[in-house]
Formats: sequence, structure tokens, C-alpha cells
Amino acid sequence: MFRSAPLILILALFVAGCVAIPTKNEPAAYTQALVQDAIRFYNQEGRQAAIEHYNSPENVDGQWYVVIIGEDGYTIAHFNADIRGRDPALRVDSTGYFFGDEMLSAPEEGKWVSYLAVNPETGNEARKHTWMVRYDGLIFGSGWYEKE
Repeated sequence: MFRSAPLILILALFVAGCVAIPTKNEPAAYTQALVQDAIRFYNQEGRQAAIEHYNSPENVDGQWYVVIIGEDGYTIAHFNADIRGRDPALRVDSTGYFFGDEMLSAPEEGKWVSYLAVNPETGNEARKHTWMVRYDGLIFGSGWYEKE
């Protein structure tokens, strides 16, 4: 019986160290995890590699993708080439709501910004909830769309 005690202790420590990974069925938590993964990628691979990676359409996973905004407020990484380099003053949705200042005011703790945008998965406009986090002078974000 005592011989199995170390094995039980090891298994208990392993299980205690496991963290549940959010699924797409939990869009807010999944989105926040995606942004944290982007920051981790940035730290491991560097700024240029992160920009190149998140500029690629291959990083789009249904409705989820990462955007990176530079120190000057211009978009430096987005799967859609038409969005890259976009002037912050153009962050206005179809209702006229200017969400640019909300994005640019994201703190290190992160904040949610909601606005209307075209869902790349459906091609239709829907309310998008974007999680924005300021890190190392940049703003990392991703979002999810309400069901139509």
C-alpha cells in the first residue's frame, strides 16, 4: 500500500497543475485565452514573427482571429490586408459608433469593446465583442460575434 503513495502524490500534483482550456462554447473565455496565447507567441517568437503570423489568413479560426495595434494606434497585424495600416479615426461601425478610442484605451488588465462588424465566418454584420489587452506598448485583441 505504501509503495503506491508516491504514485498517488504524483498523479494528484499533475491533476492540480492542469488548467481547463476554454472551448468555443464559452466565447468570452475562449477569446481571452486566444489573446493570452497571442501575447505568449509574441514573447516567444518576437514582434516581427507575431506580426507576420497574425497577418496571415491561416490564423483565422472561424470567427476568431487576432489583431495587433501599434503604438501609434494603427493596425499592424490583421488577416485582412485592407485593415492593416488603418487609421484609428476609421474605427467606426455602420451605426456611426466610433469604437477606436475604446480600443486604444485598453489597459494591461484588458477590456471589452463592442461594436458592429462583418463576421468573416458568415459574411454578415453582427455585434462583435472584442477583448483588448495593452502589452509592451501594443494592443492585442480578438473577439466573438453574437449569433445572428
